[in-house]
Amino acid sequence: MYTPYVRFNNPTTQLDSTAKNALGSVYSPPPGTYSSASSSTPVFSTTAGSSTSGYGAPGIYKYVYFYDASALTGTVQAAPAPVYYIDESFTTVTGNAADAYFTTGGAMVAGYLMPNTTSLGTSLTGAQWYAQLSQSYCWIQVGGFLPSALVPSTLGSDAAGNVIQGLTTGSWTSTSNTTLQASGRVLGVQLHASAASLVDVLVGGFTTFWGS
Repeated sequence: MYTPYVRFNNPTTQLDSTAKNALGSVYSPPPGTYSSASSSTPVFSTTAGSSTSGYGAPGIYKYVYFYDASALTGTVQAAPAPVYYIDESFTTVTGNAADAYFTTGGAMVAGYLMPNTTSLGTSLTGAQWYAQLSQSYCWIQVGGFLPSALVPSTLGSDAAGNVIQGLTTGSWTSTSNTTLQASGRVLGVQLHASAASLVDVLVGGFTTFWGS
């Protein structure tokens, strides 16, 4: 069941120092889409149509706590990038796959972390934003259309329809291949060849209902 009442702002910039929602809250805005990872406000379509990318697959978001076991050594990326669950509560995520609850095949990949430096701006460095993120509650995307996600760090090939999965090692990494990893959990489906280090993704793809 989706959470009926949430404090939801732009998920690419919302970093809450104290929790504004119950952890694990799941929410989907009205049909429409953020125009890009750099949008400061959501752009909703007034009419449906085949030319409106993602209109019928609205983003589905989960409210989580971000944790880093490596003493704030990371950096916020310039576009939404994969994060991993650290325990069985499925409410706390990390950017480092090595800190996941278990690391077999990237099977604890949680979704895409929405805050990113393109949206947050240049008032802080990526490392400084990461320090703030690591003390914050934020949104990850777990289903639906995601424009302008960070391109997978490993590309078995680079084409529409490829599967994106988590990796067992490294930070902010995913892999795109036409063959599934033995223990991998599907993060999404690549919708086109990458461009400028970005790619549109159907998050949670491979099931007819991708929003659970």
